[in-house]
Amino acid sequence: MASFEFFTVLLSFVVSLGVATLLLGVARLIQEAGRVHFSFAWALWALVIFDLQVTFWLKSWGYREGYSLKVETSIPPLALAIVAFIACALATPPIPDDGPIDLRGFHARHGRKYQIAYAIFMFLAIIQSVLMSDIAADQSPLTSDIVVQTMLALAAIAAAVFRKHRWLQIAIPAALLVSAIVFYGRLMEQ
Repeated sequence: MASFEFFTVLLSFVVSLGVATLLLGVARLIQEAGRVHFSFAWALWALVIFDLQVTFWLKSWGYREGYSLKVETSIPPLALAIVAFIACALATPPIPDDGPIDLRGFHARHGRKYQIAYAIFMFLAIIQSVLMSDIAADQSPLTSDIVVQTMLALAAIAAAVFRKHRWLQIAIPAALLVSAIVFYGRLMEQ
């Protein structure tokens, strides 16, 4: 087993736990649909956080060639996986045994936390890109990735700062999802 495969097993555990946490929360909300006060803003942010995991997973594959297990090539991806897991956990609302499940209230109280986690992830992704730029399999320009990741992080910070502006709580995750669609489109062209 090569060092990349060995290391990605660890990342897989962390990513899988994050995805499982979020998906289990969504499944529980579906089970308890009669008690749920839905929030479109929360749903968009949950999709953005889910996409964070998927995108991280897909981009990690780009490091398979030339990867060697060293501190500078293992700590940044592990930190990213951990932050993505935390974002998933923060975006997953608790499901009480009885009473209403207010996703609007949950997003109002906790949205800032998972939005900041998203921004931290993007800033860590920039650090990882710089540290691992010599082994990235995709030929996308590093500067372009850094600009995009910075813009995504700043958008999430804007949502966290201006959290009382409902239109921003809808527009920003919608824009983040559009950027993900563009990323997937570029990925399919390769």
